[in-house]
Amino acid sequence: MPKTKIKICAVQFRINPDFNKNISRIEQFFKKANKNNCDIICFPEIFATGPLNRKKYDAKIPILSKKTFLNLSKKYSIFSVMGSIIEKINNNFYNISYLFDDKGNIIGDYKKNHLVQKSEAKYLKAGNEASIFKTKIGNIGIEICRDLLYPEITRKLMLKNADIVFCPSFWSAESSSYDWIYSNKYFKNKIPKEVNALVSARAIESELVFVYVNAAGNFNADGIKNILLGRTQIALPFYGTTNILNHNEEGVIIKEVDLGIIKDAKKVYKIESDLKNYYN
Repeated sequence: MPKTKIKICAVQFRINPDFNKNISRIEQFFKKANKNNCDIICFPEIFATGPLNRKKYDAKIPILSKKTFLNLSKKYSIFSVMGSIIEKINNNFYNISYLFDDKGNIIGDYKKNHLVQKSEAKYLKAGNEASIFKTKIGNIGIEICRDLLYPEITRKLMLKNADIVFCPSFWSAESSSYDWIYSNKYFKNKIPKEVNALVSARAIESELVFVYVNAAGNFNADGIKNILLGRTQIALPFYGTTNILNHNEEGVIIKEVDLGIIKDAKKVYKIESDLKNYYN
């Protein structure tokens, strides 16, 4: 029978362009999660390398990344969402996230559905599925970064009885790749509003726990300068965001959530039952 109370560790990780430096730092966060009796840990999108293109792709990186999470999940007896990595599968490149159980087994993966058109869509193939993975700590769903802008993905996961949705992200507050109108007309010298608004909305409108895990600090590559947004946060039905790293420095959120709140939300809001009838 699935647990009713789950302790989550969300890692707002500062990404280095050097893969070896990133992967060598992962265990310290597993140790922290283990010390705090966490059931699951999650890292940001493209946590191991930052943005990549085909010229910089190294097939060893997905192999070593998965091996690291396999070993650490088993060593510390903790489930883990391996942020995401760029991986070549059947001659296509994907932005893909993996879920490991506490024995080190891969129990699911998710390919990013909605790619950034100005960058990753030029060399990556989009996924088209949204699945949940039934585990002893609840039904887990995953989406990645820009997917947050599309409520349909979280709704699909809700209708498949998701309890918790993890959203690894590499979301910038400022980026030289952003459209001029966005960066200058609306958010010049201001913090963008989308993440805070949408994380709360997804938890409430889809009657589930929503865990948004973003990268920290700055990241510059291929002439593109990024100041990451940070704002890693956990949101619940009724309340919206309850815990947030209200900055873009490295840090962690450790929070115990009672999944009973999902059952209560479904009784009160009746969104899931209403939508099942609506879509039929």
